Amino acid sequence: MQIKATNELLTVEKLLNSRWVWADSTGKIFSKSLYFGADGNIKVYRTEHEHTWSFREGKLRIFNDKAQPFWLFDTVIQVDDRLALIGRNVDVPDWWFSLTEYRAETKLQVDEIDLSAEGAAEGAAEGGEEEGIRLVIWDLDETFWNGTLTEGGITPIQSNIDMIETLNSRGIVNAICSKNHFEEAKQALVELGIWDSFVFPEISFSPKGAMIKNIIKNAQLRPETILFIDDNKLNLNEALHYVPKLKTAEPDILPTLLDDPKFTGKPDLKKSRLARYKILEAKLSEKSAANGDNEEFLRNSDIRISFHDDIEDEFPRIHDLVNRTNQLNFTKNRWPEDTEEAKTQFQKEINRFGAFAQYIKVSDRFGNYGICGYIAGRRDEDNLRHFLFSCRALNMGVEQFAWKTIGRPSLNIKGPIVSDLDMDVDWIRVVDDADENNAAVPSDEMLTVCIRGACDLMVTSQYLRTKVKTIEEFNYAYHGWEICSLPRIIALRDEIKTPENQEIIKHLPGMPTTRFDSDVINGTADAYVISLSQESFSGYFRSKTTGMILPLRHANVNPWAHADAKPDYTKMPYDEVSKIVSAGTSREQWAYIAAEFDSIGGFNPALFMSDVHDMFTLLKSHGKPVIIIGLNDSVGRDTYILDFFDKVNRIVKPLVDEYGFAYIEVTKFIHNEGDLANDGHFGGPHFARHVYAELANEIFKHLSLARTELKETSHSLNF
Repeated sequence: MQIKATNELLTVEKLLNSRWVWADSTGKIFSKSLYFGADGNIKVYRTEHEHTWSFREGKLRIFNDKAQPFWLFDTVIQVDDRLALIGRNVDVPDWWFSLTEYRAETKLQVDEIDLSAEGAAEGAAEGGEEEGIRLVIWDLDETFWNGTLTEGGITPIQSNIDMIETLNSRGIVNAICSKNHFEEAKQALVELGIWDSFVFPEISFSPKGAMIKNIIKNAQLRPETILFIDDNKLNLNEALHYVPKLKTAEPDILPTLLDDPKFTGKPDLKKSRLARYKILEAKLSEKSAANGDNEEFLRNSDIRISFHDDIEDEFPRIHDLVNRTNQLNFTKNRWPEDTEEAKTQFQKEINRFGAFAQYIKVSDRFGNYGICGYIAGRRDEDNLRHFLFSCRALNMGVEQFAWKTIGRPSLNIKGPIVSDLDMDVDWIRVVDDADENNAAVPSDEMLTVCIRGACDLMVTSQYLRTKVKTIEEFNYAYHGWEICSLPRIIALRDEIKTPENQEIIKHLPGMPTTRFDSDVINGTADAYVISLSQESFSGYFRSKTTGMILPLRHANVNPWAHADAKPDYTKMPYDEVSKIVSAGTSREQWAYIAAEFDSIGGFNPALFMSDVHDMFTLLKSHGKPVIIIGLNDSVGRDTYILDFFDKVNRIVKPLVDEYGFAYIEVTKFIHNEGDLANDGHFGGPHFARHVYAELANEIFKHLSLARTELKETSHSLNF
């Protein structure tokens, strides 16, 4: 082990692009992984004590949910090829901890599932209700048939043969655990016409406890939902020793088994559940042939997923997923069992501005798995409302890939989960419909699109990011201060580098280290989609020292002032606003704003035109396709915002024509107030969900027309 002290390797990029785990001074791990978000928030594992972060002068500071400093990390050591950050609690200096860098594991192992974990699988009953049986494991000799195969012959039991077919038609699958010669037993079952009605046959002269455990591992079900039938009590007890929560019975249960409520199942006349387990059986067989190299097997499986938003059309299946999945249900937020009540709950969740919901289909070269996942949330909330997947997708990497695809939003994980989202999955492709054999662009060849704007693009990106890689530059609050993706930020790219302006920025609140970063400056994206609706957010302040003009807006200080009349923070005493700005803003910082800056008001057409001209010139120099989104200036009763958006459009549209960029008139999708969001705002960029989906489709069309330009970057887009 190589250990050396070094602070030089710790950078903002390292913090943003690694996952980290809490440990004490002995190295004992105390938490799940956490991430440092570019918006200043801690992602995934976030508590009241570890909520936001900042990095300045080589020191990492972590703040609690009241924006008070809680941890200070000022020592960095390198252990082999990983960094460990050594720090202490601000109030308790003797309380030392470390944050260790961990890279994502790449191997998915079925063996890692804890089959005895309470409540860990799909189909777990709630409210003390006894669970239904999902799998029956049959002994053969003197159980499924009369007689012993190795001792001179057997006599079929027709009622058992019929029972197998009945159970399969109820969605309850059947397996075999028998001490016999495999080929002889298989031949006997083939002659009875029943061999293909079983899955995961374990037939050998091996201990039955071990064989039972292997069946359960392969079936990926909880022992509580499995019944093992055997005429030998010794075998039953051995199975219980290996799998304590397994249900067991002797053959005398068989005459009344189908009448037991636990074997009601669900109608499955097409035996689709049996077919899915046959696919899983084939995959496990091929994996075994690949000498257990699971990642190689997955890479050769051609796994495809697709994202869909017609939730209402598939509501019964999604309702079932929300209320029945457990192993891969990260949020465990349920709906009422009654279908109509569940639809009402769904509508409440989705009929909010910024809300999104999508289901996920999965397929691979072995077959189609249908709808396997459901994701729902709201862009301006910390945690997803729903993030769940069926056991059909277990150990394929689907949940990890989907989470990464939608931007790794925060999750309030509830209960045991048999999956690690930190795994690096790059063997899955996104297609239009996973049920169809359509081609897809590999993830490393997908178009990268920089999406910069406010509410209109923030929601639209949810539909875009399932087709292209996205660089998302949206407005968000940092310690209460609005971080807006304004043209002014781009225009400051050179001015902000001077030592005098750097010193000014250092004394201001609401300035994360990434405040002035943008791919519009870097030019790494393949295309750019930009909206300018956020221009109405901020007031402008001019530095008395250097003349630098900065946008400043605190979300709690007169946030809805009209675009032309913004609050003057230099004239507001700290005592008047301390209760709403104290989190992350000190008296000294507020006083610095008053001493250093003059307010120059809100929207300034001349400054705006100059900044847009500068940004367009920079974009043109990159030689990439650029799409500008027009603003809603005609639909809604809030005339003040419509009038303002009209001012913006009148300035921007001629410049778009001058630079030869694509322009999308958003009003082509908005016909009346029914197309606006039901959130109390009747105008502006808050639309109904279908408008954002239509806008995303229009963006795809424009990118398709730009194929000639895109070929120069050796990329192609999947449409």
